Amino acid sequence: INAISDEYYYVRWDAWAAFGKLCEIAATNEVMAALINATRDEDSHVRSKACEAMGKLGEKAATKAVIAALINATRDEDSDVRSKACGADRKSVV
Repeated sequence: INAISDEYYYVRWDAWAAFGKLCEIAATNEVMAALINATRDEDSHVRSKACEAMGKLGEKAATKAVIAALINATRDEDSDVRSKACGADRKSVV
């Protein structure tokens, strides 16, 4: 979990990619709060991976805060972030 706050974007990016692969096992309150924060990361790759991970977390991640973060991400300046946010809400989160 420390890697998601690393100063280097590529470490944060890899951390979110790993969380996405863990799926519902990783859907703790701490992880979901960190995912929400990651949707506002300065790096678009990190924001994109956070949205992708949210889509893989399943029903447990379908909280109002997560859904709000995904909706906000659909308005991101980066097209990949918008795409991942839309993909997440088509999966099991929304």
